[in-house]
Amino acid sequence: MNPNLKLHISQSMSLSPQLVASIRLLQLSSPELEQEVATALENNPLLEAEVIETSAASEAEQSFATMVGDAVALAMDTAKMPDATPESSGDIDIDDSFAVSEAWSSATGEGDEDEDKPLRRAAAPAAGLRATLEAELAAEIEDADTQRAVLAILEAIDDAGYLRATLSQLMAAAQTDAATLRLALALIRRLAPTGFAARDLRECLLLQLDEVRAGTPGKTLAEQLVMDHLTELAARNREPLRTRLGASPERFAAALMLIRTLNPKPGQEPNDDAARAIVPDVLVTGAPGAWKIELNPATLPRVRLNRLYEQALNDAPQGRGLKEKLNEARWLLRGLEMRHDTLLRTTRAIFEKQSAFLTQGEVAMKPLTLREIAVAIEMHESTISRVTTSKYVSTPRGIFELKHFFSVSLNAGEAEASGVAVRAMIRQLIDAENPAKPLCDGAISAILLRKGVRVARRTVAKYREGMKIASAPERKVQPGLAVAV
Repeated sequence: MNPNLKLHISQSMSLSPQLVASIRLLQLSSPELEQEVATALENNPLLEAEVIETSAASEAEQSFATMVGDAVALAMDTAKMPDATPESSGDIDIDDSFAVSEAWSSATGEGDEDEDKPLRRAAAPAAGLRATLEAELAAEIEDADTQRAVLAILEAIDDAGYLRATLSQLMAAAQTDAATLRLALALIRRLAPTGFAARDLRECLLLQLDEVRAGTPGKTLAEQLVMDHLTELAARNREPLRTRLGASPERFAAALMLIRTLNPKPGQEPNDDAARAIVPDVLVTGAPGAWKIELNPATLPRVRLNRLYEQALNDAPQGRGLKEKLNEARWLLRGLEMRHDTLLRTTRAIFEKQSAFLTQGEVAMKPLTLREIAVAIEMHESTISRVTTSKYVSTPRGIFELKHFFSVSLNAGEAEASGVAVRAMIRQLIDAENPAKPLCDGAISAILLRKGVRVARRTVAKYREGMKIASAPERKVQPGLAVAV
């Protein structure tokens, strides 16, 4: 055997450590990114957290305290909201995605027949949430009276998150005064999900609506509906209510959409992390023709290079270990910058294609693929897939995962329609139907065909069942029979 040397030329792709790190940051959700940055801050002395100005933070804290104080006064004062008990009792089903099965009986008025009875322990809220609140408040509160008040309130909150005790009952249980109880409730609400420790469903929803940004489409009408027409929202046909209020279909739909985003059971913990409270990564605000798309400052990591250390390393050639730390810090910051830029460009490209969604809702959603967005911003489809996974956007019509805006075409006849749009059309038709003569799947298919959307009856049935909407016979209301609310 004769040894030979041969030269071969070939091409191969290799990823640099910087690119690998950037790709990894791109696919992280906001909570995962926060943890990643926290770990980097702990392990790399060249990185430091940006500090918010103390005066601004103090002002924000005082403003928040004022808001909490107002909410506490609403919850604990003896003056009740009008018709609190009858409006909030019974089973209320505003929508398949917004349902309350537990009845709430208000017990907060002066002269209540149970006023002098001892406080009975309510069914405790989820163990994880209660344990977290107790641990955090125990570390924060030193006053014994306030600690007793906190425990008394937590014991009186049921598993849905509602406060099932009167002020007098809590005062007797905690052996303290009303002012201490109000302070304890403010502390609990500051740490708990919004709406937690409300007296009834109406107050729970109003507290959540109070935190919705001013100017959000439908907010004012949503507050009016929750305050004065909560029971009427349970009806399948809400058209008479809309007509009586003089609201346009668009404004009424926006209000209902906003109400559906609220949590009627703030005390219940989700079964998995994905179902927990969502903080959007991107914000879409403004009005038709002037939409503004920006990253949510609350999800942006506040991290930067320590300029003093960086200058010292530049002046001193030695210190190889710290030089590597400096490079790692720079890679992280560049990766974060690339992630934010890609996320913003992707979201803008999505809403250039789906702009009609912002004004008309899901019925106007168009078919959209990852490839279309990749071509629009000149990136690979895999990059678009990574940046839209577990990333959420807040729109005037609610909070959605960016993946929600990608939908295949149904090839549905004359009108171009996506699966999401067809589902929305089906729900819209059923919401507006006559309860005495509900639409069967074939009738819905025929109506859609007249609109230029060709969808088979079996497809309508599949989508209806997927949205957990009953069949026409099950939805039918017999004339002369009262419907329990």
